[in-house]
Amino acid sequence: MHMNRKGIAVVLMTLALLAAAGCGSHEEPAPPSAENLRSLMVGKKWMVENLYSRDVAGADLTIEFFADGTVKAFGGCNQMTGTYTLDGDKLTFGPMASTKKSCGAALDEQEYSFSTFLAIVERVEPDGDDLLLHSRQADTPIVLSTGGGGLFW
Repeated sequence: MHMNRKGIAVVLMTLALLAAAGCGSHEEPAPPSAENLRSLMVGKKWMVENLYSRDVAGADLTIEFFADGTVKAFGGCNQMTGTYTLDGDKLTFGPMASTKKSCGAALDEQEYSFSTFLAIVERVEPDGDDLLLHSRQADTPIVLSTGGGGLFW
């Protein structure tokens, strides 16, 4: 098969275009906007599944975000309330007020860990149906889930 110069030029141009199309930038996707994150976070009761590499699923640790910038949490024994600030994907919690009952050493320690870890959160990241709360001070994030696993469970 004999190909003329025009045919070769068309083939080379097509290959160049295909190569250029596959060479996109490898930048990280932009973080979701604060409004998109807020709409994802607000109106749900989030259960803490993992507290900085400690599995606490079933421990009844919860957090709820409200559109007005307030937050309500339950540490397994006491109710906590406070504020949060969301700027892009940057998330910080203000001081949390808490009821003061004691529920025994194990629950008291769990609650102390939960409130302490919330105080160092710096960033939120959606991950499927979960939220990840990150801090530079911890190797792994707090994992929050709505627990919506399916119709019957």
